[in-house]
Amino acid sequence: MPSILVTNDDGVNSPALRSLWRALLDKEIGEVTCVVPEREMSAAGKGVTLHKPLRVREIYAKLGRGKYGKAYLVSGTPGDCVMIALGEIMADKPDLVVSGINMGDNITVDNLFTSGTIAGAIQGVLNGIPAVAFSAEIPEAHKPTTPEAFSIHGRVAAEIAAWILENGLPEGVDLLNVNFPFRISDDTPVRLTRLGWTKFENYILERLDPRGKPYYWIGSNPLSVGERERGTDLYALMVERAISITPIRLQATFPLKFGDRDCELMKRRSAEANRKLQELLRRLKTLLGDVAKVRVPKGRGRD
Repeated sequence: MPSILVTNDDGVNSPALRSLWRALLDKEIGEVTCVVPEREMSAAGKGVTLHKPLRVREIYAKLGRGKYGKAYLVSGTPGDCVMIALGEIMADKPDLVVSGINMGDNITVDNLFTSGTIAGAIQGVLNGIPAVAFSAEIPEAHKPTTPEAFSIHGRVAAEIAAWILENGLPEGVDLLNVNFPFRISDDTPVRLTRLGWTKFENYILERLDPRGKPYYWIGSNPLSVGERERGTDLYALMVERAISITPIRLQATFPLKFGDRDCELMKRRSAEANRKLQELLRRLKTLLGDVAKVRVPKGRGRD
């Protein structure tokens, strides 16, 4: 039976993690090992802990609907979690690393380098393991607290994980970055996308402490999303209200030499990746056809 390593950056109390975990167990596609940070590590990026010891403890987490699972809590980052899992906890290398579901979207190049959720998937890739990162936007009005609020997200995520285990990722694709709108229904579109650039414009706020010394907050304002972003994860999620699936390749070196054979290879890989991922989209649309039978939680995502 295949083995799946699950991690995240929100910690074990995340209802989105528990929904994904339960969906993987319900689907019975592999043995699931959950190794997560003991506290929230959002925006930790691919940091690892080198200058202090890491501690690991075990707990049993309530997943809902009568299911429980053993989780390993690590006093470090998502990257630490994957390294500890591979080096100490798991007897054999897993067949898939699944990171998420993150409480908040992780779209654009900006988040590729900031997100602890994506970093957990990247750490798997660096160890030769196919990986997928899942994230879901969260309504500003309220933050869901139960796994049931993410039941549909969990089912779709488990379907994607099953597809990867059955088919593998397309050649040249290292991981998939999947972002869900909060509200999912039977008519929610599914899009293959490229990374947008950023969704925020950052600014710095300076304040003075009681002793008159300055300190700073990093703030951000959302940028408008227009037609020039069409085809990106940013446009798919924020405008089309679609599930965005972005294939990621980690080899970021700009090719100084690129011959005809290289061009033909990339064309072939691109065509094959598109064909293979279109099969995944058709499979997800079939699954979403049954989604109306599942209670959709109240609330809505950002407009």
